[in-house]
Amino acid sequence: MKKLVEYFFSGYNFISETGNFRKLLYLVVTVKIFYWLSFYNLFFGNNAFAYTQPLSLNFIKDYAYVLYSSQSKTTGYVFLYGALILLLLSYSIKKIPFVFEFILWFLVLNIHNKLYPTLTGGSYLINQFLFFNCFFSKRSQAKLDWKKSISVCFHNFGITATILQILMVYFIAALSKLNDIDWLHGDALYKLSKVGHYNMFSTWFNSNYLVDVLLNYVVLGYQLLFPVLVWIKKIKKMFLLIGVLMHLYIAFVMGLVEFGSVMIISYIIFWPIKKQ
Repeated sequence: MKKLVEYFFSGYNFISETGNFRKLLYLVVTVKIFYWLSFYNLFFGNNAFAYTQPLSLNFIKDYAYVLYSSQSKTTGYVFLYGALILLLLSYSIKKIPFVFEFILWFLVLNIHNKLYPTLTGGSYLINQFLFFNCFFSKRSQAKLDWKKSISVCFHNFGITATILQILMVYFIAALSKLNDIDWLHGDALYKLSKVGHYNMFSTWFNSNYLVDVLLNYVVLGYQLLFPVLVWIKKIKKMFLLIGVLMHLYIAFVMGLVEFGSVMIISYIIFWPIKKQ
């Protein structure tokens, strides 16, 4: 119990890692916003492919669907440009108020719910990471009073929740694969590589069945063992580099660019940094 209290209150954990993680996470969100603005009419305009439905917002959870329930074709601009302004403020102001981070999460959550047919695992992870990011501290304080101790606790809660989220993604993904006959037989990646619509390199080379079978089991083992092996210092860097290659494959061969990018960004939290 004493060690648990010390972990949450004695100092800021992963302070450098969270700063780098936030910057790259915001970069991904910024790219997504510019993409949505470039095809605004497709996503939010009169010819939008995602239908909306007026809702009566009575409970707190219903406010995640403010944009979804709006019938105005210009409301999307409010959410998109609002998010861009908050991102700019976060980059330019060292100590941005907690409420700004919370509003950014709220805006992106609404945008994702409006564009529900386009959501991937990466979209849901961005929602979670932006929420946990609200608790991250911008800088470490040398001297702590009781107010700063609360800030320390919130920061450590946020980083702990983020780490647990990443570990759960891998472990649950591995469990689902263990219940899939294609993954157990080693055929899953081979079949996925044959879907040319998502494979950006399908016209450049033909996949090899034996190689795909080998990669199939490597991916399965990596995801299943990630929650344990990622903490072993001697192999951590090599282990994470293997994960980077795996997620590049997921991004450009399986077509899940957003998910692959977000997972690579999450590795910043685990990457070993020499303490000054």
